[in-house]
Amino acid sequence: MKDKKKRIVVIVAAVILVIFIALIAVRLVQSKLFAKSEAEEVKGNPVSVSEARIDAIRDTLFYTGDIHAEKEVLVYSLVSGRVVKYTYKEGQEVAKGATIVILEREETWDQFKPVIVAAPISGRIAANYLDIGERATPQTPLALIVGGNPVKVIIRVPDTELAKIREGMKVDVTVPTVPDVIYRGTVERISPVIERTTRTSQVEITIKDHDEALRAGMFGDATIILSEKADALVIPFESLLFEREGRQGPYCFVVTDNSARKRSLALGIVEDERVEVISGLAKGDKVVTLGKETLSEGTPVVVVPSE
Repeated sequence: MKDKKKRIVVIVAAVILVIFIALIAVRLVQSKLFAKSEAEEVKGNPVSVSEARIDAIRDTLFYTGDIHAEKEVLVYSLVSGRVVKYTYKEGQEVAKGATIVILEREETWDQFKPVIVAAPISGRIAANYLDIGERATPQTPLALIVGGNPVKVIIRVPDTELAKIREGMKVDVTVPTVPDVIYRGTVERISPVIERTTRTSQVEITIKDHDEALRAGMFGDATIILSEKADALVIPFESLLFEREGRQGPYCFVVTDNSARKRSLALGIVEDERVEVISGLAKGDKVVTLGKETLSEGTPVVVVPSE
């Protein structure tokens, strides 16, 4: 009986040992296969790429300025008096020579004869400055008339950028109060004087084709187009690298046959996150945008999708 129990114990122990050895063997096989799979998958440095393509690009300068009418005239009276009536409300159109203000004279010798103030130009009444009964003098403006076409955008340009701007350059103007509309203008006049305190110079931009939405007193954003190309070879700016902390270069890496190849570049226009390549690349070249810092000539790479 005892021998039978011993045999059973031995058999159970042997079965457990066999199972244990089998599990270890399975784990060893799996780990080898996994290692082999990893080795097959990792064939080079992972990188993301972007294709060099033909596109429009332009070099610009951006400023914010005030919108003015072509003509802005303050209206005064030649003699003192009290305001009796404004014949036009703010915003109304007025013709040159029309009566816009009537004053009551202050001189006793001619107090019964009213003072008639006429519009010096045709345009729109932008502001009536005084109230009825308020006293006006030859030094007190009575009204502001604006008129004419085109309107002007006045900007201030730093002296460091003034040499880049020339009269006749195209300008895109946007106004926050008129969304989704781009007004086309041109640089009309560049002041020859630089203000000492701000080191800036005044530049006038004219907008000939505009709607009634543009009003004097608004402010707008002006983008001056220094140069532009319709068919430039462009790549992302983030693909560029510079040697010796920016003192030499630029260059980039392109992917050819799963290897990184270094290309020295000559650049043209830089626009926000894109740059024009004058020489060093061809249309369709795949330039490295992510992972470029660890590359050298001939480094094996694997292209992965960018997030």
